[in-house]
Amino acid sequence: MRRHVLAGLCALLATLALAPAPAQAERGLISANAVKTSVSPPGQIEDACGVAIGPGAIYVSDYYHQRVLVFNPTSRDYLSGIATEPVDGPCGLATGPGGTLYVNHWHRSVVRLLPTELSFDTAHSTGVAVAQADGRVYVDDRTYVAVYEPSALPVMDGSEPLRIGLGTLGDAYGVAVSGAKVYVADAADNVVKVYEPGVDPVNPVATITGPLGGFTSLVDASLAVDPTNGHLIVVDNLQPGFTHPEAALQEFDAAGVYLGRASNKVIDGEPTGLAFSGSNLFATSGNDEEARVFQFGPYTVSGFGGSGSGSSAGAAATGPGGAMNQGPPAGSTASTGSTASTTARRRARKAKDPSASASEVVQRGRLRVAFEAGFTPRKLPRSGAAPVRLSVGARISTADGSEAPQLRRLTIAINREGRFDPTGLPVCRISDIEPATTENALEACRDSLVGQGTFNAKVRLSRQSPFPSEGKVFAFNGRLHGHPAILAHVYGTEPVPTSYTLPFEVGRTGGTFGLVLRASLPQVTGNAAHITGLSLNLGRSFRYRGKRHSYLSAGCPAPKGFPGALFPLAKAKLAFAGGKAISTTLTRNCKVRGR
Repeated sequence: MRRHVLAGLCALLATLALAPAPAQAERGLISANAVKTSVSPPGQIEDACGVAIGPGAIYVSDYYHQRVLVFNPTSRDYLSGIATEPVDGPCGLATGPGGTLYVNHWHRSVVRLLPTELSFDTAHSTGVAVAQADGRVYVDDRTYVAVYEPSALPVMDGSEPLRIGLGTLGDAYGVAVSGAKVYVADAADNVVKVYEPGVDPVNPVATITGPLGGFTSLVDASLAVDPTNGHLIVVDNLQPGFTHPEAALQEFDAAGVYLGRASNKVIDGEPTGLAFSGSNLFATSGNDEEARVFQFGPYTVSGFGGSGSGSSAGAAATGPGGAMNQGPPAGSTASTGSTASTTARRRARKAKDPSASASEVVQRGRLRVAFEAGFTPRKLPRSGAAPVRLSVGARISTADGSEAPQLRRLTIAINREGRFDPTGLPVCRISDIEPATTENALEACRDSLVGQGTFNAKVRLSRQSPFPSEGKVFAFNGRLHGHPAILAHVYGTEPVPTSYTLPFEVGRTGGTFGLVLRASLPQVTGNAAHITGLSLNLGRSFRYRGKRHSYLSAGCPAPKGFPGALFPLAKAKLAFAGGKAISTTLTRNCKVRGR
């Protein structure tokens, strides 16, 4: 008996020893400059948040110049430009049968640019995809995916327009179509939801939970499917809230099994454009004033064994609402040389450019605060102003690990070169969003949305309602005591589902800093919570009475003859219980656009 047991054990050990190692994605970088942008007239591309491949063309969106650029797919030289005025903010791109080209004007609408111009879907779209089989257009409208015929007429579900995921999508970004499947990244749950409208248009047939540990953030995510093998690429924002975030290209096989990530991170990838040409992937560095288009090669398998199917990378459980895997750690196949060179470039960039640094730490006694501030784009006009996005944030801790005192007041002053213009934006009321889930707050005040962010808190359970310990912030244009305000809606599920609204009163002041945001924390959190982290990324372009407005805009205050300027961007002051306060001024630089 013992002999048989030992023989069986030896056979099992031999089988395990010979089993193939998990297949890992190795989609290596072919080119970090896949199009030639130095040829006049495009010059640099500012915020290239979309890319698409069409017959004889590579299309790249140029967000801040309101145009789509056309490049030769062979030589990669610039061919022409397609202006997208009067609708601004071209971002996501998609091509369809017959050379059609669609552009998603970020959070506004979708426009067919080629062969003739046609505008449709004005429900705050954040992604567009085209089914190659029938030319139907799929538009991500955040809480559902709308579907249109090539004529732009809505596809009907009985007597109502088809709304994929209505009721199961909370905060969706990006959409991809492959065969009968529709993939949508839902930032509310931080998963990718897979729908088969022919089976069930409302409930996902499966979900993709991401790499081991889940996705970092799917806010502003993008999706694309490799037509040669059905692999799904998902843009995972590794630094939510940063002005210049890194984004990883996570890869999954056709069954949803995690395979790994592409060998290089896309820098400044929020949002990132994705498109396939055969098995080659094109990806843009979206959130950058000097954007690039990266080209990655076809998927190959590294390690021992495996066929590229990912069958040994982890179990996949499919079915309605079923998670589709937890695979190997992200980035395990990244090239050491590529990673090292990327790190070196980033360090050199940060050393040269103070505005690219992540944070500045100020300590008073044991209390420590890491401040963050930045803006994009950094290339701005010498006179006048151009639209900008502003990011600010603070992380609170102590040097000895003890509990920090409660934050009482937060004041952020912005340089006088910054201009604030909410004219024409709908006003959100606190009563509209408190109490409310994120989904309900967006439903009530989506037209007033001016930014997003994150928060963290240490919660004390008491007789008072607990404050959420972490979650997302959605910032809405509002009013407080008759003055302009930013209503920061906070919603979290731990320790229990709870929402609060943190109002920032917007005021003016003289001197170096002209715009001031003030918030009082205890009236919101009571004694239930100590805020330990808060970030906001603000900015929005919109039209009012036929004219273009920007919620925030700025110029570069460089003297004539100088290519740029170093200036105090923001002054932050945090006041804590016990009378302690910490303040700092964050200096950044800008470059002059034009002469």
